[in-house]
Amino acid sequence: MNDTSPNAMQLRLVCGLLASAARLVPVPLLDDVLREKALQLMVSRTLKQHARTYGSKAASPLYGDQNGCLHGCIIGLLLLPMKVLIFPVRKFLAWGMAVKNLARDLSEAVLLGRTLDRILDANRLPMDATTESLRADAARVRLAFSNATAGTDLTLIRGVLTTALRSVSGLPSAAMRALRGIRSRPDDADPTASLSSADKATVETGAARVSSALETPEMRAFLTRFDETFDENLRLLDERASAKSPTS
Repeated sequence: MNDTSPNAMQLRLVCGLLASAARLVPVPLLDDVLREKALQLMVSRTLKQHARTYGSKAASPLYGDQNGCLHGCIIGLLLLPMKVLIFPVRKFLAWGMAVKNLARDLSEAVLLGRTLDRILDANRLPMDATTESLRADAARVRLAFSNATAGTDLTLIRGVLTTALRSVSGLPSAAMRALRGIRSRPDDADPTASLSSADKATVETGAARVSSALETPEMRAFLTRFDETFDENLRLLDERASAKSPTS
């Protein structure tokens, strides 16, 4: 699959916008739940586009807490009193840093979606994998991605995306409207399904601008370097997992 195709880029743009809009939801814990749901929708739709029918929960480390839902819920409940206390401050900062958060969330969605396309094309996370091996493979992919983003200066891509979308009016508002009811939607739901025709046109314009911005020689070189960093991290993690395997 072409990772700069309109459908692929539109999916990443919408899910990145949803994740960013979720930061502004004025309910403790729900904002985090909605951000994770936005990434889950992107992962699920990408898996489906690559003919994987096992569903996103089988590869949940790609978008969620790698320790599992129960662990995340327990930690969330333990931290709830503190989160409630600092919630007004968090929301104030979220609004104040909306542009910065938008660039960060969009960058993550664009890079993660691109990475998923690459590893699925290479037959990672195959249909015939056992539940245990699928989850372990997904965890390695996500860790390699996290390591790659931590080891990469993302200033360039964040600046490019911000510039590309600056002239597209209405995107944040469209994201807030798309966020409504997202929690109850199926894992493979189309995140743009509830948008009006005007909002969809806005999103399509934004996706086209992002795609064009990523086609410059400078951005192509950046993405190639990121791919190489991710690949090296994944190779090392695969070697470490192979060394620990009882059959090795």
